[in-house]
Amino acid sequence: MKKLKKNHIILIAIAAIILATSIGFYLLKKNMHTNEKAKINTYTISSGEKVFVNGIIGPEGTEDIYLDATKGKIDKVSVKDGQVIKKGDNLFTYKNEQVTEQINQINSQLKASKSQREELLAQKKAQEEAIKNQALLASQNPTEDKATNTSNINSSLISTASIDSQISAYEEQLTSLKNKEYSSINAPIDGRVILHGESNNMTSPYITIESVNFYIKGTVNEKDQPKLKENQLAEIIILPTNQKITGKVTTVGNRPVTNNIAIANAATATAGANISNYDVIITLDSQENLTNGFHVQATIKLDDKGIEIPKASILKEGEESYVFKVVDKKLVKQVIAYSEDGEKAIVTSGLSEGDEIAENPNDEMKEGISVE
Repeated sequence: MKKLKKNHIILIAIAAIILATSIGFYLLKKNMHTNEKAKINTYTISSGEKVFVNGIIGPEGTEDIYLDATKGKIDKVSVKDGQVIKKGDNLFTYKNEQVTEQINQINSQLKASKSQREELLAQKKAQEEAIKNQALLASQNPTEDKATNTSNINSSLISTASIDSQISAYEEQLTSLKNKEYSSINAPIDGRVILHGESNNMTSPYITIESVNFYIKGTVNEKDQPKLKENQLAEIIILPTNQKITGKVTTVGNRPVTNNIAIANAATATAGANISNYDVIITLDSQENLTNGFHVQATIKLDDKGIEIPKASILKEGEESYVFKVVDKKLVKQVIAYSEDGEKAIVTSGLSEGDEIAENPNDEMKEGISVE
């Protein structure tokens, strides 16, 4: 009985030792893990200073074509709505009915004059035949005064000089009027045709031509205007479609403006504050899937150095360079490409603004380590 009791005590003691050892190991491991997390310093990639430009997509050029009643009425339209045309292509042609009536009148006068000339020519031909016959008779009668007869004949010859002059005058008038009868209106720019179709309204455009190349016209306030320069790169979001495109600043205005965009920008300023806004023109690197009138927001980075990280945060494995990036509070290996700049590295691929990385990693650091 005593032996059984002794064995029982020994088993309890062994169980207590195992439990204590397990608890001690767990606490030691937890403490080591805590210390491991505490040793990881992180570096968050700065986004740098930016200027935001709110704007609208619009055509680079627009031309409105108005009707001119002095040229007459439209005789022929050579384009269709939506058609893309080149500068110099015919849009439509006027016909001046008043000039047409004048042409008809002069054509009638010209026709009559030509008929009169034909009659005179016929009379002249008959006269010349008579002269020939008279001369023949005179040659057969030597006693007749030939000089007197010849003088009388020449003075009575029929002439078409007057009617020829009149015909020439009519033909000159016809040439001049025909140049005025039809007037062609040609495209002043390359672009897409918008045919409004109001042929009787002289106060609104009959045709509008919009360039097929689009740009962004936006505004910035007076605080940001001095920060913008030509050729600065812009990242653009087309708000209705969330499409992302790129471009560059081409013009920064120096005269204050007032328009819908400026008012929208001013709404974000302190209530009651007086602030001026200035035009900004941004050309686009792509013309695909753009819609006239869509609103956009352009982001212009003022610091063009790129993404900078400490050179000490980079590790190498063979030919690859990598950093430990924090993803969901754990370390993940991220391969990068970079160029050196003193104690900094300029990352060209693999990282983005706002990413968090291990600042001073070592060769023993592994993926999956937790980071608080």
